[in-house]
Amino acid sequence: MQSLQAIVRPFWQIALFRAGPESLPDSRPLLVLAIAVYIVVDVMVIMALYPRHALPPLLLIDVGFLLVWCAGILRLFGFAGRVQQTLSALFGTGALLQLLAFPFSAWPSFGIPVEIPLFLRVLVAVAILLWSVSVYGHILARAISKSMGVGLTFAIVYFIVIYEFAAQWGQVR
Repeated sequence: MQSLQAIVRPFWQIALFRAGPESLPDSRPLLVLAIAVYIVVDVMVIMALYPRHALPPLLLIDVGFLLVWCAGILRLFGFAGRVQQTLSALFGTGALLQLLAFPFSAWPSFGIPVEIPLFLRVLVAVAILLWSVSVYGHILARAISKSMGVGLTFAIVYFIVIYEFAAQWGQVR
């Protein structure tokens, strides 16, 4: 349990804006672990919210676009050497924030008889979405040594592309 906390703690510190991607080790095993956890969480979310046929393309575009988008931004600004740490931070914090949002967005599809008012579900979903965009912006800004505004711009573009693509593959259940 303590080793799990040691792995999760740095990602929480980043999600709380107390650290940046540079605080993570430049480690391929950590990157692989972060991507794997992100994929597992992403599969849970996609399966709960979208038709089954949407899983492969949504998963591929989400993971693939984040990899390409991040690597491209880092290369554009001359920081390609930071790609492992930055991707580890993006995938690790992305998994944590999706896990936070999952109960509020996906529980109805599992037939759980708890009634959470719609306005509360929407409020929590929007708050976590804004938090996610801000965290991604924070990570990207730190990775390319630019202002938060520049990082947020790149994060917003990423989220718009992902949500537009998701809209093409079916309505949320």
